[in-house]
Amino acid sequence: MIRLERVTKQYGDVTVLDDVTFGLRRGEIHGLLGLNGAGKSTLIKLLNGTTTPTSGSISLDDETVVLTPAEAIRRGVITVSQEVDDALYLDLPVYENVVPWQTVERIQPRELKRRATAYLKRVGLAIDVTKPSGHYPLSVKQRILIARALASEATYLLLDEPTAALSTDDAAALLSLLQTLAEDGVGILLITHRSEELTRVTTTTTFLRDGRLVYEGPFQPLSTEDVHTLLSGTALVDELEKATPTNEVQLKATLTLPAFGTELSFTAYKGEVVGIGGVTGSGKTELVEALFGLSDAKQHIELNGNVTTIHTPRQGVRAGFAFVPEERRKQGLFLDDSIERNALVVEGETSVLQRVLSSLRVKYADVRQPVRELSGGNQQKVVLSKWLFEDRDVYLLDEPTKGVDVTAKRDIYELVTRLAKQGKTVIFTSSEAHELELVANRTLWLDRGRWQQKGGA
Repeated sequence: MIRLERVTKQYGDVTVLDDVTFGLRRGEIHGLLGLNGAGKSTLIKLLNGTTTPTSGSISLDDETVVLTPAEAIRRGVITVSQEVDDALYLDLPVYENVVPWQTVERIQPRELKRRATAYLKRVGLAIDVTKPSGHYPLSVKQRILIARALASEATYLLLDEPTAALSTDDAAALLSLLQTLAEDGVGILLITHRSEELTRVTTTTTFLRDGRLVYEGPFQPLSTEDVHTLLSGTALVDELEKATPTNEVQLKATLTLPAFGTELSFTAYKGEVVGIGGVTGSGKTELVEALFGLSDAKQHIELNGNVTTIHTPRQGVRAGFAFVPEERRKQGLFLDDSIERNALVVEGETSVLQRVLSSLRVKYADVRQPVRELSGGNQQKVVLSKWLFEDRDVYLLDEPTKGVDVTAKRDIYELVTRLAKQGKTVIFTSSEAHELELVANRTLWLDRGRWQQKGGA
């Protein structure tokens, strides 16, 4: 077992973990839940040696230890990064990403490939190990990282939102792999916001709130109301009061998606939230990107009765579209720049930005603070904020709640509803049916570039 005993962690005057006792046993899958800022990331950093406690102790297999990152890896405590592409050397062959670097120069390439193939087999992959890691899709790259951990003799795996960007099938396959690894004696810490995953695979779940441990036990008996109260300390708010769409058409579109060779048509009304559902690769991202001018899709678009041509994002903005991409960290933000610069605020509008950020309940220190320092939910709100300075007709939101906690999701849902009540049209994509049921007036489902339900568009 790796164990934190009455650990407190402070940064200056701020306490981010407060007298927390936590243990991860070999052979278990232990869930970890908490809102942004609850202390989850700090707990992981303590376990993997990235930071040390202000008070309290850490023990590993009944031995009190002072962990550094190198010592944690040597003792088998390994973190699988949420930012998969940043954790891999994408230009190098798979086998050089799997086998620990300290052994690469001492072993012949043939043996390296053999070892890599064996570890990849343990995670359910049979791929060409000579191809660059960047050649493979996200779900494969994630397993490459887990194979690397096994090659480093991992006894404890720390995973932060590993299924957030995966399709339903890929997520299910990954969870099955984690169950197999646990059966082999690996202790797994799983951070996820998806209740169905915690129900399916965890033996114990820990809830953190404001740096304190507020619950540790089985997840299965907890109701949705229980989960919300444990996370936020408040009762679950009633369902959103959706806007009522008008009979006035705001958007009419026919698009040919090059990736699928299919044609889609649909109509959306003023004051309407249209859900676009589907797994990763279904075409929902391609649809909103085509509307915003980010692809070479053939199109016929009518906005408020006027035919408009949109072949570039600049044309999309001029036409009256707003666009929030799925991959906010890569496409929506300059992580090292300030909140102010990311929101595209001109000099003299800082007070307006502060009011917008306040309305979105963004937690930040100063508008000059680098966006990289914000939580995932607050980063997403900064992306949204840039579109609230000007009047837009249509908001294209591609998986806007991906990787954000339950409170940030609620804030985004309320913003979407508010926009619709102002007569805006919101196109809201998601892979989660319950989310679309909550926020959308109607939902159209995509599968490989085709509508799944006839007449829905």
